Amino acid sequence: MNRLFMAIALCLVCMAGRAQFGIQFENRGFEEWANFGNTANTIEPLHWHSTMSADGSFTGFLSQQMEPSSITRPGSTGAKSARIWANSILGIVANGNMTNGRMHAGSMTPSGSNNYVYTQRADSRFNTPISVVPDSLTAWVCFRCSNPYQTAQLRSAIHGDADLKAMANSTFDPDNKVVATATANFTRTSEAGVDYQWRRISMPFNANGPCDDPRYILFSVTTNNVPGEGAISDELFLDDVLLVYRPSIEIDPIVQDHLQLGESFSITFRLQGTMSPENLGGAPNQVIAQLSSSNGSFSNPTELGRITTNVSGSLNVQIPGSMLPGEHYRIRLVTTNYPMISQDNGTDLSIQSNVEIGETPMENELVTMEIFDLTGRKVGMLSTTSGVLDSSVLHLVPGLYIAKYQKNSQQVVQKFLVQ
Repeated sequence: MNRLFMAIALCLVCMAGRAQFGIQFENRGFEEWANFGNTANTIEPLHWHSTMSADGSFTGFLSQQMEPSSITRPGSTGAKSARIWANSILGIVANGNMTNGRMHAGSMTPSGSNNYVYTQRADSRFNTPISVVPDSLTAWVCFRCSNPYQTAQLRSAIHGDADLKAMANSTFDPDNKVVATATANFTRTSEAGVDYQWRRISMPFNANGPCDDPRYILFSVTTNNVPGEGAISDELFLDDVLLVYRPSIEIDPIVQDHLQLGESFSITFRLQGTMSPENLGGAPNQVIAQLSSSNGSFSNPTELGRITTNVSGSLNVQIPGSMLPGEHYRIRLVTTNYPMISQDNGTDLSIQSNVEIGETPMENELVTMEIFDLTGRKVGMLSTTSGVLDSSVLHLVPGLYIAKYQKNSQQVVQKFLVQ
């Protein structure tokens, strides 16, 4: 790969790494690979590392334990995944490992304190900066193992300004730089050599400190959570790693507080967090505007409009001409993927008919009117051909009421006062 092509590829990977909300791992779908040496078996995915880029005094004993695979998770839009496997080194099982940091091989004892993965701040290939703690880390795995009781592991730590080490004994060094951790141990998804069953893993981050200054995220994958355990037939496929950020939606104030039936206007909103997670599938997220009843209740809301989006924006809506005029309407937003309901707009909206009070139906035309009070409750019906609305036959208590009827094939909404 020449330098120009490498630069273009790295740029595209970086852009793709931030397509979802918030900081993401670069090349998280493992589509881009490159050689870190002069032979074919030194290939590693861009920004991900294994034995071939390890440092430490025992790197001479390591061999290739990672490669690109065409076995991808269900629903993937990519063509590759990362395959890591266990190996035997001088009769000792060496678990397959991969990290966005760097491996350090400093001991022939699998659980030795000189074997770890770590963030190397001095080299941008071996660190991932981050400034906010995500809600969770998700990934697709296919773990093929002969022993149904052995467990592979995904492990992550968000930490402060240090070259944090993820030790073999499940601790971190220095531990006072840990901001949040997430771990998932899981048994095989498929028996070794049989088939390729995938599972989506979701690991919530536990912000257990003691540090509160997130600077980097360290993530590692291994074919066995116990160093030296397992068998050389163990293999783990990893695909579509995604950091999930807690979503939220807020509706901005509605500029107009007096609206007419049939009037169009725009609602602006702020949408943050992970919407339509790309490694989960499902229909794209929609933002839907809902109008309450005239007393502010959303028990049976009316849809005003919708838009397909994962980001903040605006939504053009229209007040239906069939709504009853009223003084206490509210508007809220709901989303479909991830499902959320916003607070309402916070103030009452007045919706008025564009028909003046006192207008009556055409004479000599039979008109049947539905009569409602201002809460939207139907209180009776009237029929007239005289053009006069005689509400006395309903024995209504004094107050303001709404009449709805058809006139020239158009629905008319009319307010009238009973004294």
